[in-house]
Amino acid sequence: MTTAKKITTAKAAHQPVEAALAAGKETIETVVKAGAEAASKGVERAVAMSREHVTAAVKAGTEAFKSYEDIVSFGKDNVDAVVKTNAILVKGFQDIHNVLFGIAQAQLEEQVAATKKLLGCKTFKDVMEAQADLARTSYVKALDDSRKITDLSVKLAEEATQPITKRVNVTVEKFSKPLAA
Repeated sequence: MTTAKKITTAKAAHQPVEAALAAGKETIETVVKAGAEAASKGVERAVAMSREHVTAAVKAGTEAFKSYEDIVSFGKDNVDAVVKTNAILVKGFQDIHNVLFGIAQAQLEEQVAATKKLLGCKTFKDVMEAQADLARTSYVKALDDSRKITDLSVKLAEEATQPITKRVNVTVEKFSKPLAA
């Protein structure tokens, strides 16, 4: 075989290898390009979603508080609700204290009257009847006084929670409207 034929045969043998290399290179470039495009689109979607969330949060914040005055007013209203609640509690505790003092005073007067009644008894039977009557009366009075204090306490709790409850409702409404939109 001549040298020219050997070169031609070698070139012919290399052509399929070069074609396979070119096809492999083209396939790799296509896969890399497709992967880069998919990654780019994924990043773009993530950025767009983040932008939407940030925009929604900013919108909620700006809609909840239109200005500095709104923020100050909101805080002032909350403080006013706490002050009002404290005033209600103070008045309620005074009322309960007055009732307790009245109960104690009435019990003292009743005890003086009971002692006079017991000392005025002539027989043992009179003492036993007076004692039973006093026990019955004291029991009924204790139940009535207890009910009165309980009613005052429940009323105080209901009244004292109203200002704070109103502020909580306003706050929930204020922040839920922009988020719902």
